[in-house]
Amino acid sequence: MGKVRGFMGILLLVPLLLWGQETQEVLTLNDCIRIALEQNTNLTLANINSKIAAKNYQQSYSNILPNVNLSYSGSQYERGPTSYIGNDYIGENPALPFTYQVTTGHNYYAEIRVGQNIFDGGRWWFNIKKSKLDKESSRFSYLSTRQNIIVTVRQLYIDLLKQQKLLKVKKQAVERSKNQLEQVKSMYEVGSRAQIDVYRSEVNLGNDRIALLNQENAVREARQALNITLGRDPGAPLAIDSNVVFEKEVGELQQMLDEALQRNPELKAEEFNVKSNLQGIRLAQSAFLPNLNAFYFYQRRVPQFKGLYDDFDREYSWYVGISISWNLFNGFSDYLSVQKSKLSYSYAARQLEDSRRNLKAKVTTLYHNLNSLNEIIKINRKNLESAQEDYRLAQERYRLGSGTILELRDAQVNLANAEQILVSAEYDAYITYAELQQALGKLVDSD
Repeated sequence: MGKVRGFMGILLLVPLLLWGQETQEVLTLNDCIRIALEQNTNLTLANINSKIAAKNYQQSYSNILPNVNLSYSGSQYERGPTSYIGNDYIGENPALPFTYQVTTGHNYYAEIRVGQNIFDGGRWWFNIKKSKLDKESSRFSYLSTRQNIIVTVRQLYIDLLKQQKLLKVKKQAVERSKNQLEQVKSMYEVGSRAQIDVYRSEVNLGNDRIALLNQENAVREARQALNITLGRDPGAPLAIDSNVVFEKEVGELQQMLDEALQRNPELKAEEFNVKSNLQGIRLAQSAFLPNLNAFYFYQRRVPQFKGLYDDFDREYSWYVGISISWNLFNGFSDYLSVQKSKLSYSYAARQLEDSRRNLKAKVTTLYHNLNSLNEIIKINRKNLESAQEDYRLAQERYRLGSGTILELRDAQVNLANAEQILVSAEYDAYITYAELQQALGKLVDSD
């Protein structure tokens, strides 16, 4: 009875296991990109930096707005005996009994002060422009980071598809070697082939099995790499959609070069950084000009707290005016600030020019590589057809006894190589196209 129950339990478990396997989620390329964008730490940090730069831009306007300060103080005091009234010394005159009195009391003080920057050498204006440029630079840096994540996911996704496709090629090679070994054994048993052909066929099968094992490892590593990029456990199950269509056609080279220089987010970030450094020079130079400020303040000092909000016609004073200040010398600090700003600008400008040259070279290289891969694909499709026919003829010759086992193996190896080269070229073309799209800045809005 116990055995029957155990058997029934197994029967109930099998459908559940099969259901779990059948409902495993298959991720599309867009699914993988979405997951990576949601979980990538570098993108989160870049987004935070972009928001900080935006807040700095808003904060830069504070220099042109008035500042208002309200202050209050309350104190208790004790004043010891004195021989002075005001600034006059009275000595020890007995007619003035208060000379040696101890006096105590309270002081309450309140003040409101308003100031307005009128002119500060253009510092407020240059600071606003610089902050705005920094904000744009940070925004494009965020877009560049986002685009890098997208292209990385695309590359790893395509690489996993490539390795899986190559795995099928390796499996086909093993099947061919198995069939060949069986055929050779049958021919050896009837005496039409020598035993050495059997040995060679067994070696061929062993080599193909080794290649298959290596390819299984390659698939596993590709899956791990994609999992890590998605923020998942490296060994987590991962099934991806193989029914995806990739573009790999391009236009004119000069058009793409112009587009890359205009749209590449990393280059745009550097361009705004150069402009920001230029404003930094002007900001530093503004320290050599005078500062002009308007001010107003109203204050009250009373011996009792209620006096702060009573009898406003007494115990008050107010001031209104304009102040000007001009720093004439501060140990060459302002001069050195200007020099450092100029060096920062020169560094950023040279870096920008170098990035432009590198971007042009990258686009040109990817363009020619992609065109070469497209031509290689066309050539290898014909090569594959020829290799398939050559293998078929080699099999026929060997069956009829006019061909050798070495000729058959050569044809088989050529066929496997043609299949692998075609698969590699096709998926390498997709990866190259994705890298080219990244250089052109076309993945900024991708999802």
